[in-house]
Amino acid sequence: MKEDRLLNPDICHVVAALCHTQYLVIADPGLPIPENVRVIDISIKKGIPSFIDVLTAVKEEFVIESYIYALEMEAANRCLFDEMNDLLKELPSKKISHNDFKGLLPNASAIIRTGECILCLLAVSICGTDVHITAVPPGYIAKPNTVLGHEFVGEVIKKGSAVSHLEIGDRVVVNPNDYCGVCVYCRKNMPNECQNIIPLGIEYDGAFAKYCMVSSKVAYKISKDVPIEIAACTEPLACAINGLNKVNMKPGENAVIIGCGPIGIMIAMFAKASGISNIYLLETIPYRIDFTRSLDIGRVIDVKNESAKDIIYADTEIGTDYVFDVTGSQIIPSIDLVRKGGKVVLFGVNKKSVSQIAQCEVTTKEISVLGTWLANATFPEAIKVLEKKAILYK
Repeated sequence: MKEDRLLNPDICHVVAALCHTQYLVIADPGLPIPENVRVIDISIKKGIPSFIDVLTAVKEEFVIESYIYALEMEAANRCLFDEMNDLLKELPSKKISHNDFKGLLPNASAIIRTGECILCLLAVSICGTDVHITAVPPGYIAKPNTVLGHEFVGEVIKKGSAVSHLEIGDRVVVNPNDYCGVCVYCRKNMPNECQNIIPLGIEYDGAFAKYCMVSSKVAYKISKDVPIEIAACTEPLACAINGLNKVNMKPGENAVIIGCGPIGIMIAMFAKASGISNIYLLETIPYRIDFTRSLDIGRVIDVKNESAKDIIYADTEIGTDYVFDVTGSQIIPSIDLVRKGGKVVLFGVNKKSVSQIAQCEVTTKEISVLGTWLANATFPEAIKVLEKKAILYK
């Protein structure tokens, strides 16, 4: 650390947990910072010549509700201490010793951006992505030391001064993919493809915790009548709706869903509600087969022991109008099972899967192959579905 960055680098070492973390920590290098508090050295930020300039910038960007300082700081550098107090003089403060700091930090007042909220988590769902991240070797890469969890429901316990659509005590669900709003894709109304997207629970700390900080623009109020274990599934439901919005299913048509995980089942429920005549659900895992059959939402085919193609073509003669691949690896059978002029929608993400397809099959059958990624303005729809119980969820 360069000495011109801080007024007294031997005494005052500045570290900060900015953006999506709750605490700004100003301490010396020997301070025992709790392991669950993520910090970054703010001195690496270019163009900030001194500690006071850093603190001024933080004050302008964040809502600082109170501050705690060490007695040792006052004794070691009175000039710096007076400058800090002058800058923060209107705020409540508390003196503590270095030894007491570790115990008090988890209860310290949070520092939040004006457009952010702090949530107390009520329920968190485990996504397949979480499973892939924790696999050895990982099937999906997250930023090291990041708290996972991105499908959740929580209660607003703090909010920034610019948050007007939410109140303390509101129950909310969150689109975990915060978007910038100004990049090329955001301006094309494709925030799910944002060039500066920030995925909660993958690149910054998520919801497998007691509290979580989120941008208010991706937080949506949901009725407290919706059970929390159901509300926690709003995110995958919103993703399913985004994919379904790419097709226009009509009564009397047929559909195949490959993969009977949560999203596959959600798609089948929507298909049934839309009047689809025949729904075929393809699966290999026994417990998923048994559970899906218990829902009575379509014909469940155990593809290890039954020929899906024989069954589907025997019923439809020409194949189905739609095939939804929710596994991320079944484009070849999807093309095989869809009728001429039909549509294949690719939901799943499997970065290890590489398929070699005969492009002429797509061309000669005039098949539309559509990709779908995350949720795109579909959280309000998903919330309405759950609040109105438009699909069976118990």
